[in-house]
Amino acid sequence: MRDFLLTEALRRLATEAATRFSTLVASGDQIPFDVAADDGEESAFYSYVPLTGRYVAERADELRSLPSFAPAREAAVEAGVAASYLESRGEPVPADPGERAESMLTTFFSSLWEGSTGFSLDRERLDDALSTLDAEARDADDADVLIVPIVGLRMSMPRLQLPHGVRIVRADSIEAPVDAMRSEGMGRAAWEPQYLAVAEQHPDEGAEAALRQLHELISVMRLFKGGGVGLGPHAFAPTGAECWRRIATGAPATRPGGYRLSEAEAEELTEFASTLESRPDPDNALTWAVGRFEMGCERESALDGLSDHLLALRAVLEGHGPVGASLPMRAAALISDDSLDRVEAREKVEETLELERSFMNGRSLEGATELASWAEEGVRRLLRQAALGELGGDLSATADETLIATGLEGGDAEITVSVDDTPGPEEEIVPEQSPHMPAAEGEGMGGFDPTPPSFGRDHDLILSRTDEGPDAHLQPAPEPFEQEEDMQETRIMEPIPAADEIRIIATPWLDEVSEGNPGDSLEWPAPETERDLQHRERIDTPRVRHLFPVPDADWEVSHLEYEHYGRDAS
Repeated sequence: MRDFLLTEALRRLATEAATRFSTLVASGDQIPFDVAADDGEESAFYSYVPLTGRYVAERADELRSLPSFAPAREAAVEAGVAASYLESRGEPVPADPGERAESMLTTFFSSLWEGSTGFSLDRERLDDALSTLDAEARDADDADVLIVPIVGLRMSMPRLQLPHGVRIVRADSIEAPVDAMRSEGMGRAAWEPQYLAVAEQHPDEGAEAALRQLHELISVMRLFKGGGVGLGPHAFAPTGAECWRRIATGAPATRPGGYRLSEAEAEELTEFASTLESRPDPDNALTWAVGRFEMGCERESALDGLSDHLLALRAVLEGHGPVGASLPMRAAALISDDSLDRVEAREKVEETLELERSFMNGRSLEGATELASWAEEGVRRLLRQAALGELGGDLSATADETLIATGLEGGDAEITVSVDDTPGPEEEIVPEQSPHMPAAEGEGMGGFDPTPPSFGRDHDLILSRTDEGPDAHLQPAPEPFEQEEDMQETRIMEPIPAADEIRIIATPWLDEVSEGNPGDSLEWPAPETERDLQHRERIDTPRVRHLFPVPDADWEVSHLEYEHYGRDAS
């Protein structure tokens, strides 16, 4: 026993109990017995088996009256071993700590003399009983390892060493409890070998940390390849010779079909697990997406886990990006491969989304199982690459950048951004003076300076474009506004209008006064009825956005409001 006080209290109580029960038997008490057939093949006699344990249990009051019983009960309460000891023996566990301790002491001494013909105290037998009590009362955190059966695993190797002190071994190669060897619910036949996951326990972490490591092992195996694999319902911690503490793993039922590993795949799995172990744990949407993906892998089939897999895809691909592409386009950019180009992959993702909507409406589509399996494998490949750090921290931005790169390379019009260039009814664009403004010829008004005007009160300048241009595409900015070579980037700009598309009409504001009425006073602005609207012919406004650089960030200035307070009249 690790508890010195409890060990000494039990030894003292055992000495007093042996004396008391021996005295009772000597005074005429009878030890009950049972009759059993002799094990000898040629013997026709019966053997008598003494029921000494029942004799002690029936005289529990005699045990409680001993002087050393109260100290032993208090030591058992302080040690906190009564509940686990009674539970391991299948005995009822009282709610009161004192009653639990008394029941434990009665059970302990009943088993101490079970099958003996008398109450002589055998020191070796007492030491074995104390060791058994220690083993059955030990907590799972005190064990060195934690063992869990793996459901569905089949491989040809007898063992597989993985990072962080985790290994997979055949059940018949180590000492394991009988419950861990059963084939029921393990996804295998009774004659097929059972594999166990063994995790080393650190003294400062305990069974909970070891169990978390085993759950992460299953997560790594599911990311590595498809198949039905999971942990068994119970984990086992060795607490002594042939003694095991059983704890629940909380693992759900495993998908049928099994999980097979070849020798080559086992080496790849070890390398994959080692790489993940060396990387920091993600703290973004990837963690949630992997958890949701595992929920889909725990479903009965890939079709049942379709929504879970699509949720994982939405978690890492929806959001803002350089282009703001749709979910199917982003997914296709990252999961397409040599066997499936980007257009085909996008169509499959769209079909998968339609399949989910069909299930919501209670309808089924032909080929749904194959499509759901393809979607699961695509999400698995995407999350595996993201977990290895191959896609960066923001998968949405990575997908958009991939679309931009492949689209510009192949002249793909699907990634261009359309800009609405239809001017409003009252839209007038008056740019600041720029030395790079294209020259244009004036019309009609004498004295008009063809050089770029200063845009003061003297003139109202209207720049117009005579036709509608094409939608703007992704192209570099004009040369005067180019950044340095090491800071080049793709900008969304509009095409530069030709010189013959622009006409400048300037109207002097003095012409607003009628020359035929000298007595009229100057009114600015002139009444609507007196304006020479025919002279001010309006032409479609041109697009002049190319004259201004595109800022790197969107600036937004809020409206300032002021409250004016009047002075007190007094």
